[in-house]
Amino acid sequence: MTEVFWGIFNCYPTLIGTIVIYASESFIQYQLPSMTAWLAIIIISFAVIFAINSSIHSFLVVKYAARDKVAVSVGFYYMSNALGRLLGTLGSGFIFTYAGGSLENLFGYNPGMDARIGFAACLLAGTLSSALAAVITYWIKDEDAGLKCGNWTIISPIEKIGESDKEEQEMQMT
Repeated sequence: MTEVFWGIFNCYPTLIGTIVIYASESFIQYQLPSMTAWLAIIIISFAVIFAINSSIHSFLVVKYAARDKVAVSVGFYYMSNALGRLLGTLGSGFIFTYAGGSLENLFGYNPGMDARIGFAACLLAGTLSSALAAVITYWIKDEDAGLKCGNWTIISPIEKIGESDKEEQEMQMT
C-alpha cells in the first residue's frame, strides 16, 4: 500500500506539468522567466517523489526475493529497470517528435512542429505510466504491511484472527 500511495503521488508533478505546459500563457507566449520557474518546480518535485518511490522499489525487491535468490532478484530488477528506461527514452523521443503532427504522415517526414505540445505529451505519457504502475502494484498481495510513513502506521495491516486469538480477545473483554 505504501508503494501504491507513492505511485499515485508520483502522478501529480507530471500531470500538473502537462496542464501547465499545454495551457499556461507562460509557455504559449514563451515567457522565459516564468517558464523556467515552472520547470524548476515541476522537475524538483518530481525528482523528490521519484527518489522516495525508487527507495521503496528497492526495499520491495529485496523483501519479496527468496532468501537464496536475492542477487538474482536484484539483478533482474535492475536489468528490467534499464530496459524500461531504454524503451521509455525511445518512446518519449517518438512522442515528442510526432505529437501534434499529421497521423497520415506518422512515419513520414511530417513531425509535430510544436515542442510545447511534444513536451506536454511526454509528461502525459509519464503520468499514465505512473498510474498504470500504481494499479499493477495494487494487485500485489501484502496484507501484513499496511500503509506506513516512517515510524507511523497510517493504515493498519489486515490481521487474520484465528480461533485461539478470538478466545483471547473475548477473555480480555470480560
